[in-house]
Amino acid sequence: MGIGTIPPVQQRPEVSLGYWQVFEVPLRGPTRPWTRHLAGWSYEDRQGQVSSAVKVFDTSTKTFITASGRRYRLMGSPGLHDDAAYVWTQWKAMGLITEERDVTGEVVDLIRCCG
Repeated sequence: MGIGTIPPVQQRPEVSLGYWQVFEVPLRGPTRPWTRHLAGWSYEDRQGQVSSAVKVFDTSTKTFITASGRRYRLMGSPGLHDDAAYVWTQWKAMGLITEERDVTGEVVDLIRCCG
């Protein structure tokens, strides 16, 4: 089993992401600022998906905008789908990423207080 590509942002500008979690990783190396990424189940593509680095989060609409310009709208409660967990693990391996922080709780708290 491998991981595939997703349509370009011009073809798929928005993704509905279910069974999701939010992670921070040292994408550009441990001495650089860590970046946040979404991992979850894309309802449109019916597969696990990992986002590029998060740039903006709108708590009222539960929507993230990433470095690629794609919008990810969170659906339902957090909790990583098996396929999304597999894609997350493969994505980290391809990027030689060995550290991560699960920041899903912070996102849930922001949604509760400010959404």
